[in-house]
Amino acid sequence: MSPYFSIIIPVYRDKSRLKLCLDKIGKFSDTGFEFEVIVVNNDPGNPVLDLDPNQYPYSLKEIYEPIPGSYAARNKGIQESEGKIFGFTDSDCLPTDDWLAVAFNQFSKDKNQAIGILTGPVPLFYQNPNCLSDAELYEKYTGFTTESYAKEGHAITANWFSPASIIKEFGGFNAKLKSNGDSELSGRISKKYRIVYSPNLIVRHPARYHTNELVNKYKRLLGGAYTRKFQENHAAFRIHLFKFLWARYRFAIKRLFTLSPKESLPILRVCHAINLGSIQEYFNLIKGGKTKR
Repeated sequence: MSPYFSIIIPVYRDKSRLKLCLDKIGKFSDTGFEFEVIVVNNDPGNPVLDLDPNQYPYSLKEIYEPIPGSYAARNKGIQESEGKIFGFTDSDCLPTDDWLAVAFNQFSKDKNQAIGILTGPVPLFYQNPNCLSDAELYEKYTGFTTESYAKEGHAITANWFSPASIIKEFGGFNAKLKSNGDSELSGRISKKYRIVYSPNLIVRHPARYHTNELVNKYKRLLGGAYTRKFQENHAAFRIHLFKFLWARYRFAIKRLFTLSPKESLPILRVCHAINLGSIQEYFNLIKGGKTKR
């Protein structure tokens, strides 16, 4: 009998946090419906699971995708999944104990099968809430705004459920993208089906602790925009970069007038680092370099 849910988790060299995620999912076992977890390892030379069948109280398997990028990995998971509903989250995320139950109730009520994507909040958590790093301070004020994002017709793969038939109808994610793939696919789905936001469908996400993690994130975002829109138009890409740089500095300058120096100055440092990294990535891309993974 096929499972009701297939939970697809891409992972790249993140074994310790993946274990925390899988342990959390282990608390879903008394749900009354079947589910499987597909871990898609994007670094095939380094297994991340000890496949002891007694280790987790649910069906779990590790598969491999050599093509770099989380969207290529998710597509591999889609191909290998047997569930009626696909759930997506990330290896560093921690779903709440009722995550699957909330999703099950939502889809059970969807008699007309109008839900294209079900999503919900992705609150951040910190290594030490009483002493935030520069990067954590930045993310404190720029965290995920999933409710407004859903209203705009988009969702993020940290907290996403869709009927398998709809994901397959739209051909899955754009595997060429290292970033923005969730925005691209959810935007297409929302033109035909509903995106439903449930405030009780919660997945917690760690704030990035190191500034270079944020720099790499924005490099990926810039690379995603370049791949989708600007490969044949470098002049437009340059304008896009200038707007991006100004947005970061404008954000930092506003914080100087609304926050204490203890918070505003670290945010300014992070914004400056992000912008320097983005300029570096701009030249990498227009010279034909690979996008950041």
